[in-house]
Amino acid sequence: METIPTKSQQKPKLMVQVLDLFSQHFTFLFISQSIIILFGILVIVPLFTYGFEIALTTSGLSYLSLSNLLHFFLNPFSLTFLFIVFMILSIFVVFEDYFLKEFVYHRYHQLNISKSNMILSSMKLTYQTFTTLRIRHILSVWVLMVSFNLPYLIFTTRFDPMMRYIASSSSQLLIWLIMFGIYIFSISIVNRHDLKIIKKHLIYNITQGALLFVLYVMILVTAILLVSILIPPMIAVAAFMSMLNRINQGYTIFLFIVSTIFHYAVYMVFSSSTLIKDESEITDQLALKKETLLRSPLRKILVITLIIFFVMDVYVYLGIIRNGSMLQMVQFDQITITSHRGYSYSYPENTIVAIQRAIEVYTDYVEVDIRVTQDNEFVLLHDDNLMRTTGLNKSVRSLPLETIQSLDAGKWLNSKFAGTSIPTLREALEFTKGKVGVNLDLKLTESQSYVIPNLVALIDEFEMQYQVLLTSTCLSCLEKVKELNSNIQTGYITYRITPVLLNNPSIDVISMKSSFVTQSIVSQVHNANKKILVWTVNSRSEIERMSRLGVNNIITDRPFYAKDVIFKLTADRFIVTLLKVILDS
Repeated sequence: METIPTKSQQKPKLMVQVLDLFSQHFTFLFISQSIIILFGILVIVPLFTYGFEIALTTSGLSYLSLSNLLHFFLNPFSLTFLFIVFMILSIFVVFEDYFLKEFVYHRYHQLNISKSNMILSSMKLTYQTFTTLRIRHILSVWVLMVSFNLPYLIFTTRFDPMMRYIASSSSQLLIWLIMFGIYIFSISIVNRHDLKIIKKHLIYNITQGALLFVLYVMILVTAILLVSILIPPMIAVAAFMSMLNRINQGYTIFLFIVSTIFHYAVYMVFSSSTLIKDESEITDQLALKKETLLRSPLRKILVITLIIFFVMDVYVYLGIIRNGSMLQMVQFDQITITSHRGYSYSYPENTIVAIQRAIEVYTDYVEVDIRVTQDNEFVLLHDDNLMRTTGLNKSVRSLPLETIQSLDAGKWLNSKFAGTSIPTLREALEFTKGKVGVNLDLKLTESQSYVIPNLVALIDEFEMQYQVLLTSTCLSCLEKVKELNSNIQTGYITYRITPVLLNNPSIDVISMKSSFVTQSIVSQVHNANKKILVWTVNSRSEIERMSRLGVNNIITDRPFYAKDVIFKLTADRFIVTLLKVILDS
């Protein structure tokens, strides 16, 4: 048995010891933690997605927000679903705990154990923890993770939309006091009220948090500089908003990894007991032989099963990324922007070039109008008569698709768009799939509801049920859509709301002209667990008014401008100021 160095043999400076461990093993630790998180995401996201879809449906909700969160949680299936998610997360968290303790312990005390044995040991301990129902240990690991990730918690509270919404809706002082109380309580439990450890840990958290904040600012400055150099000023803010979401998502994962590794190293080095009360729990693992598992008669079956499961899981995960999911129905304080008729501000409306431009200016949704031809084909066109956009004084319903597509739908706006044709809905869906949300404004009458099955079939063919929103003044058309595919979001276009509309399960969204919208209307719609979108909003004052009222979506001819106004009104003030200073200079 190898001996553990005494305290007199150990390096006197805690940070020197920790940094020495970091310098020698940080690459392996960071890569291993990234793999664990990646594997966790690939496993959890598909399960979470389908579980959430069932929970949301059984709760009778079409989307999730803070206003209906309690209703969602009171659903028995939701509670079961959340418990299962918690247990799956707990498996990863407990494995992470054992793995990091094993690694830091053995490397710090210079004990020989292979990395594969370390992984197998952690898997074995995790298995034993759950099969013997060591509930207290599982909860203590969660306490450790919370206490080790103070910078992560602060970052998410400051920049995560849900946490920022909670903070803006509550007393921020109370929230911080609760967080600090939980933090101190957590450390006290783990370290038996050792005030010296609490003090050191808090100091290291503050120091680490300051350094990570400086790094975050440097990343933001770099991103803003790249935007200012590569992106036209008109859409710079919209481009940065898109980039900022990805930066925050990536930095959140980075924060979790770095904070966890750093504080496990600090505690394992600082505490003579290494935070593991039974030392035999570690030393016994030195005798663990990886051949014990690898020579098992079930080895091949286990390996093949895991490979099949992993491949299927990756396939499902990629499908969720490409086709969307019910998770897109989670919305807190974010106001999404829809570009009107593609990008009708300076491009021929309802055309592919207009849709392409809308995507280029980073809109969240594009709105297009759908009409039916004589031969029951779907085309993008606002007016029933073709005169305004093509010069032909004929109704869409009176002409076949071939004739309509031979018309020029671009030169009426500008000669540079000459030759632009009226696209079919199939062409539009093919072009937008995986790129942008699509609001299909169905210009249909009650007598045309017979085409709805063809419309739903087309959406299903492209697997875009989570990417499209169908809006219309034809209520029976929307009800028919829900009968055929309940996952497709529907919106009713109206000038007033009634209890009948608000209680209609076939309506997920209320679409209204912005000038008719008041705080009372927004509250009534949200209390009915529905979203509200408004049209067509182009002025700063009206955009700001809609933002204050709390609408969910704004349809506008100027999506880049609307995003600029919303961002400067609702985003973190530090980021807004930083963006303004750099772009203005």
